[in-house]
Amino acid sequence: MKNEGWEKQQVRRASYRAALRSDAGEAQNDRAFAECQRILEQEKEAHRLLAASLYRYGRFLFLYTEGIGETAVPEKLFAPAVPLLQKWPVTIEEPDNDRVWVLMQPYYYHAIPESAEEWMRNRQPSQRRGRIALLAPGKWENYMMHHLALMREGLIEGDRYHLISIHENVLFSYFEEPKTMTNLQRKPGAQSKALEDWLLTDPESHFMRFVPGQGPGPDENFMFLSWVAGV
Repeated sequence: MKNEGWEKQQVRRASYRAALRSDAGEAQNDRAFAECQRILEQEKEAHRLLAASLYRYGRFLFLYTEGIGETAVPEKLFAPAVPLLQKWPVTIEEPDNDRVWVLMQPYYYHAIPESAEEWMRNRQPSQRRGRIALLAPGKWENYMMHHLALMREGLIEGDRYHLISIHENVLFSYFEEPKTMTNLQRKPGAQSKALEDWLLTDPESHFMRFVPGQGPGPDENFMFLSWVAGV
């Protein structure tokens, strides 16, 4: 059944993190992801899902979703892959829930969707990018303090679809290219005092470096991820 009146409904954005089991074979993974791709296409056709992108880094999976009317449930979208995923420790509030997908905490963005129709207007990405970065020990508090200030001010510009989420010390970023530049206050070209303050902190010092062969270079603080499935 199609989701009637989907155009006027809210867009629920979310990012998730998972890990493939160490004994999962690549052929088995590929078959499961192909089945998941069909589910994603069906959900989009039924107007229950606006967009989704799954990325991979080694055994680690990162998922960005845009549910229509309600938050997308990764266990449903990627049901064929659930048996291949490693379980996370249980939580105090849900001690009987075997988690395979962990919801990451969103904290940085440049726009808030008003409706599915508005969010899709003039949206024509040539690339849907996913990347990760690792916060250095002792830098989490300062990093989050400055990014909260950036959000409260709302003047820094970036891609309309950009969303950064965090779990543990892992930052997962989704954005689209070519970028549709905007800011939360919808004031293009405005000067950001919060950004000036952040740049004075030596931003590069807040990140761990990927070692040679692990990241995009011998001294990089972020890495673009391989796209696995999406709509």
